[in-house]
Amino acid sequence: MPRRMITVNNAALGWISATLVGVVMLVGCGDNVKFRNPLAKNEPKQQPAPAQPAPKPKADPKPVQTKEAQARNTMIRTTSLRGGGASRFGSGKAVGANSSVEENVERLRSEIASSIDFAPTMIVWVVDSTLSASELRSSWASGVKKLYSDFQANGLPGGKSAEALSTAIVSFGEKTDFVLEQPTTDFNEVIGKLNAIQTDNSGKESTFATIGQVFDKYGPIKQQQARELMVVVVTDEAGDDWQQVDAIVEKANTTGVRVYAIGVPAPMGRKMAEVAPQESRTDGIPAMLQGPETRYSQRVDMKFNSGGFGGDDVDSGYGPFSLTYLAYQTRGSFLVSRLRSAPWPGSAIRFEDEVMRKYPPQYLTEAQYQTQLSENKALAALHQAASQGQVEAMTYPASQFVVEDEARLKNALDGAQRIAARLEPLINAIYDPLAEGEKDRDKITDKRWQASYDLALGRAAANKARVDGYNQMLAILKGGRKFEDPSHNTWNLEPADTLEEAGSRLEKTRLQAKEYLERVIKEHPDTPWAYFAEKELEAPIGWKWVEY
Repeated sequence: MPRRMITVNNAALGWISATLVGVVMLVGCGDNVKFRNPLAKNEPKQQPAPAQPAPKPKADPKPVQTKEAQARNTMIRTTSLRGGGASRFGSGKAVGANSSVEENVERLRSEIASSIDFAPTMIVWVVDSTLSASELRSSWASGVKKLYSDFQANGLPGGKSAEALSTAIVSFGEKTDFVLEQPTTDFNEVIGKLNAIQTDNSGKESTFATIGQVFDKYGPIKQQQARELMVVVVTDEAGDDWQQVDAIVEKANTTGVRVYAIGVPAPMGRKMAEVAPQESRTDGIPAMLQGPETRYSQRVDMKFNSGGFGGDDVDSGYGPFSLTYLAYQTRGSFLVSRLRSAPWPGSAIRFEDEVMRKYPPQYLTEAQYQTQLSENKALAALHQAASQGQVEAMTYPASQFVVEDEARLKNALDGAQRIAARLEPLINAIYDPLAEGEKDRDKITDKRWQASYDLALGRAAANKARVDGYNQMLAILKGGRKFEDPSHNTWNLEPADTLEEAGSRLEKTRLQAKEYLERVIKEHPDTPWAYFAEKELEAPIGWKWVEY
């Protein structure tokens, strides 16, 4: 065969082979491979189409957690380090644990280490200078002295230089005092200022106004020096101006600051505990405003019919709402401390940490809280009922009536009925809205709200049944009730688990009370709500006449 023909044939075979290889490559590579004509000139460059990921097996959708949901699932970070107090269940464990102020100052060491590892940091200690905070303040000074002495002797965590941590100290009572105004990196200077805080005897605490001033003063310095900013509030109260908290949270987010607080636990559902306050005021504001642990109280203020002393004060295990909310919203913490000699929390009843972990407050803005109330009649009713004044219990009412003559009996019964007449409108102011909101009770999903509403309605119904039942039983006797034994001349009204004689309406109210109180005990065992329900049921809810 001529050489040229062989060359042509080889060339043809080469082109055919190349073409086949190209086709195989194109088919084999699939849609993700694109080819460009190498001879094309000035062809616009095309963006590759996004790769289509292989389908994955369907998994259960994971709900997005809101900040409120995170709050409900996060317990205030504390460590049980020392004993004391009265545990309801005897094992010694308690909500918020039992840390001292010094121990909580030491716990901030890790927060400081984490912050300076990220960037140079400025810490501002904001300390309560009022009389009631004397022990807290002294313990704080002791803890901070130990912390900074260690920094002085051994250096900052992670081998950072002293320049990585600057410190300022501010105190507050009625007014704000910049004790160590210019932030310093001299640890000896910080130690020297720890006891320079002057006691404020006014009993007033402008807590959030002071925190706002701290943000305004040290926020610009933070920016100028490119530092992280930590603010630690040390106080035994909630702050007279706690309602500024939403505005302060906004300012904190604008400033870029992490807030911590060292303080005492809030009395559950109360602005103040029943123990005698260490301060006095004349302006109508409670001398010691230390709670509640929720934005507004969710606990009705009714004394117990069983009488006795104590038992109403419960250590919530959480700090007062305002400071805890501020710390939570800025990714800080409220560090619960229990003092050695202060009246509160003293021997207040505490409950198991693992149980109460399931019942954290909801850290909602004012607007979010009001939205919840507007969307559920039961919650709105609880809010309204809990805002009423205290209702006294009908403890030891007149119960024995000697029938000497009709006029004397009537006078005795009229006098006894005045007790019920005085209490009836106070109880109705609590019971009526709760009963009206009952239709939305089953729509409540939060465990704390459920327990709070059920306990409130159960207690209100129990007190209404007792008071209205007492009044009705006296009215029955006044209308003429005959002795079965003619030799008897005395009627005794005794507590009993029935109100059938007083009428079906009151018997229905009594049964409603038992239903709700027993539900609390069953569904929320070993909690403060169950404890209060048990205490309410210690006294029978109804009445019966016994003749002698």
